[in-house]
Amino acid sequence: MKKRGQEELVGFVVIVVLVAVIFLVLLAIFIRKPGVDSKQESIEIYQFLEGAMKHTSECAINYEPNYLEAGELIEKCYEGTQCLDGKDSCLVLNSTFVLLIDNSWKVGEQYPIKGYVFNSSYKGNETSEEILSLRKGSCSGSVRGSEYLIPAFPGTIVSTLRLCY
Repeated sequence: MKKRGQEELVGFVVIVVLVAVIFLVLLAIFIRKPGVDSKQESIEIYQFLEGAMKHTSECAINYEPNYLEAGELIEKCYEGTQCLDGKDSCLVLNSTFVLLIDNSWKVGEQYPIKGYVFNSSYKGNETSEEILSLRKGSCSGSVRGSEYLIPAFPGTIVSTLRLCY
């Protein structure tokens, strides 16, 4: 009679442990789901950044018509180089990305995308220096974004675009 009671108790403990494990797995899945205020990586935004870096700017450094691509212009802005026509490469970079982003994404209160944040910065071994920062609209709620890396020995130039919904 005692053995039967012990077997029932062991069976009950096994069932309780099994239910607890299932509960923990479901809780972990629920916690990992992206919420309203989370950031989601976007292939579409990465492809935009990739294409934007190949966009020809209005800045030539060595000779005209050898105009720089936007990715090269970020490097020249970081180096403090001026364009042949005397314009500051950072001002040309700023206007180039404002034009690219505003023509590619409809941003405003009347649109699904409420705002954006674009940052480009140099990250070295122990240093980090902002090159360009653009903001438009409001960024509360969910965010989709991506980043694009440009090698710049000895570090990397990291450009990120976050669209706010």
